[in-house]
Amino acid sequence: MSLAENIATPVDWQPVRHLGARLRTMLSPRVVRAASIAVFTLVVLATAVFALVKPEYNWDMAPYIAVSLEDRISDPVELHREAWAGIKERASEGQWYELSEGNPYNADLWQNPAHFVSQLPMYRVKIGYLQTVRWLDRVIDPVFATTLVSSLSALAVGLVLLFWMVRHGFAESGLFLVLILLLAGYFNMGMLATPDLYMAVFGLVGIYLMVKNRPWPSVPFLVAMYLVRPDGIIFLFALLLAALAFGYARLPALVAFAVAVVAYPLIAQAAGHPGWWPHFYFSNVALQNDMAGFSPAFSVIDYLRGVVRGISVALRMNNWPAIMALLLLGWVMLVLNGRAPARRAAMMLTAIVLCFLGKFVTFPLPDDRVYFMFVAAFAIILLEAWKPRLSELPPPRAASRMSQRG
Repeated sequence: MSLAENIATPVDWQPVRHLGARLRTMLSPRVVRAASIAVFTLVVLATAVFALVKPEYNWDMAPYIAVSLEDRISDPVELHREAWAGIKERASEGQWYELSEGNPYNADLWQNPAHFVSQLPMYRVKIGYLQTVRWLDRVIDPVFATTLVSSLSALAVGLVLLFWMVRHGFAESGLFLVLILLLAGYFNMGMLATPDLYMAVFGLVGIYLMVKNRPWPSVPFLVAMYLVRPDGIIFLFALLLAALAFGYARLPALVAFAVAVVAYPLIAQAAGHPGWWPHFYFSNVALQNDMAGFSPAFSVIDYLRGVVRGISVALRMNNWPAIMALLLLGWVMLVLNGRAPARRAAMMLTAIVLCFLGKFVTFPLPDDRVYFMFVAAFAIILLEAWKPRLSELPPPRAASRMSQRG
């Protein structure tokens, strides 16, 4: 039979079939599992190492360093100088230009210490991250302190996810999960001085414990996640709603959310935070060089502008919307094919979906890093329900059928 007549199997050549059969023999479950673990581990280690040796000197690094130094430096000019000194020394010429003169906002805050200091209350509220950097920069350089937190957070996130997969028998999923993590910004986040990966360390442990029927031990980890980034209160509220709906872990979820509610005004007041609407306006409507006394009147039009901007930027410049769309489709397909996640896992998936909606209603930041923890959790829960087995493919077609087609 000619190739044109056998277009359904155009590469039906005996050596190719023999090669395929040999590969099937070599790729035993043990080999594939070991390869998956090795690839996943390699990416995690590479991310942690690159975070140390090739960090990205992003603008947020300076405010975080400044906030960590506030207990020792009170003068705004000196605080500004010390916050930027280490970054200027390490950053390349191109990086430094972008940080100090890349746009009018950056240029003004580099030239005006008072304006720079007026931004700090929006960073002070992340007290878990702030205190960690502050403890470290007493023994190491402040710039390296932020770099070390990012590197160790990348390593810890990878280890938590790897433990989850190996402990529960779906290590082969590492080949899928590592690609999802990279698309969700894992490698890039490792090189940034932001609290997002640090938040994910605590959040993923809390999610794991909740899904594995240990709700009370999950509470301190979920609260720690919130202290690293106070917008974690949105997830805690979503988790409470899901717990009430599914009738599981209602009291632990309530305790975690109640702690966050009680702590929020205390944290905001201590930090001098300008409040939800000024911060919303700053982040989602228009940057403000000077946040001192900034208190715009609430506007429904400006609120909707912020939401629309967040949706637009998310779809144009970030990967998490497409990833989540695929993951949601995967959830539906698992349910339709009788592989639905268990009840506690379904509760957590529901909480994550509610969290995404809640984030866009309250504070629609579009960046991948803001949603990374939830994308990673959603993905690993689905992979555990699916348990793909690359080493257990359908048996090859019988030789008699091959000869008939030939």
